[in-house]
Amino acid sequence: MTKTYLLDALLSQTDITLGYSPSTPTEFNQASLSISKIPGLAVSASTLRRLYGYVAYDGEPSVTTLNTLARFNGYKSWEDFCLQQSAKQVDDSDFLENEIANTERLVPGDRLTLGWHNGKGCILECISYQRFRVVSSTNIQLQPESTCKLTTVCMGHPLYVTDVHQGNEIMAAYVGAKKGGITSIAVTPAATSDAQ
Repeated sequence: MTKTYLLDALLSQTDITLGYSPSTPTEFNQASLSISKIPGLAVSASTLRRLYGYVAYDGEPSVTTLNTLARFNGYKSWEDFCLQQSAKQVDDSDFLENEIANTERLVPGDRLTLGWHNGKGCILECISYQRFRVVSSTNIQLQPESTCKLTTVCMGHPLYVTDVHQGNEIMAAYVGAKKGGITSIAVTPAATSDAQ
């Protein structure tokens, strides 16, 4: 397991803890403030910008910075984080229950409301088995009235849809929430969505 892999895993965990993946100067400042709210922890916004690749940087993060981010994410230290990641690597599978929306169970008229960082998201309405129409979208490339195939939605993971029909175009696939994954999933049954 390389240091680059472990650092990427730590930054992904930080995105989940923050509830967004910092991608603007304002968000890096907010992230720095969030970290400093925990007694004894501090990472500057400029250090976060370097870690996330927002600015060019060829160096290595200090152990102090890695320890701080690990502690922010609930680990004792960077070493503890690395050991736990290694343990996960041995058995990197798990069952998901409350964090998943299985589209096999959805029927026409059911709606999925999905959200992720920076206020991005969409409402999808089931139109047939695992096929959805985009009812509305916010700050994403999937346009309203587009249709797509969707099999599973999982918290903390990107949104993957296939066989996208958008206007006169047919695209193989679309991925959203690449950084940080989906942060909210709500299912509205057809009877409820019809009443709205």
